[in-house]
Amino acid sequence: MKMLRFHHVCQVSGIVSAVLLALLLIGTETGRNTLAWIYLASTNAIANAIHIPGLPLDRFDPTCQQPM
Repeated sequence: MKMLRFHHVCQVSGIVSAVLLALLLIGTETGRNTLAWIYLASTNAIANAIHIPGLPLDRFDPTCQQPM
């Protein structure tokens, strides 16, 4: 019984913390700037990603015939 109550308290505190963090990021100018920086950095990293020659991407395409 005590373990269930502890788990419930941890779960509720985690949810409250996540909501407060989301409100802080969306509600403040610094938070919005941080979110914009994360977005721009991730899109830049994806755009500049180096393709690995030994791993053809069509291997993951189920419609493409796979060589044996």
